[in-house]
Amino acid sequence: MHRRNGWGWLFGCVLGVAMGCGDSGEPDTDNPGTGPGVSACGANGVLLCDDFEQASVGGAPDSATWQVQVFNQLGSISIDGTQAHSGSKSVHVVGTGQDSYRSVLFTTTKPFPPQNNSFYARVFMRSKSAMGEGHSTYFGAGAADDKRMVRIGFHQHVFETNLIQPDKEYELLSGPWGQPDQGVQLRAAEWHCVETFFNGADHELRVWFDGNEMTGLHATNWNANLSKWSPQYAKAWFGFETYHGEQDELWYDDIIIGTQRIGCGG
Repeated sequence: MHRRNGWGWLFGCVLGVAMGCGDSGEPDTDNPGTGPGVSACGANGVLLCDDFEQASVGGAPDSATWQVQVFNQLGSISIDGTQAHSGSKSVHVVGTGQDSYRSVLFTTTKPFPPQNNSFYARVFMRSKSAMGEGHSTYFGAGAADDKRMVRIGFHQHVFETNLIQPDKEYELLSGPWGQPDQGVQLRAAEWHCVETFFNGADHELRVWFDGNEMTGLHATNWNANLSKWSPQYAKAWFGFETYHGEQDELWYDDIIIGTQRIGCGG
């Protein structure tokens, strides 16, 4: 596994900017463009909220909130008008190419540092491909200098998370190594809701998939007797970063960062 040298980062629009805040109900994870949107924008504790409806198709996410970074120009990030969880637009991340290492990310620093070094993130995401064998990242958060970070992605065909520290990397899988049918898998060509609690105050990580917690990714000591391991969270990101040549295209929509769990219903 490799640790990247630079970052491109995450999440969305300032509270109240996102559209569709009157919607409600459960998410539709099968059909694009029919989800309830970002009705949770008005919930208590929301710090950032973006449904990308105000961005121009073919352009980048709002530069006032997001920074786009594509390593060696291997890939692209743009607003797409053909796929959406709610409304008509989403962020399209193209992570295909020849090199084994590729990093295509969009980042935010706006709501950071969070109170008590802790925050929740919620995103709806859609992948063109099923999860591969090689280690790759969908999103994460970390310190300003990139020396300490927590990443959520896949490895061995299942969801995984890992902790990057200056001298070592730690990993947790959502199922036993080499047994993908016992882990949690993101199904291709469907919208899914992923939530994460980056609990820096108590040095804990929790991850939910379509409303159900992935208990294998619940990190407290990373099975290594670690104690004070959390980064000082200064930014967060979404996109695609691969360390073993995996190929994928992804769409991200209805992203929220907040001080409380958002849930998948809006």
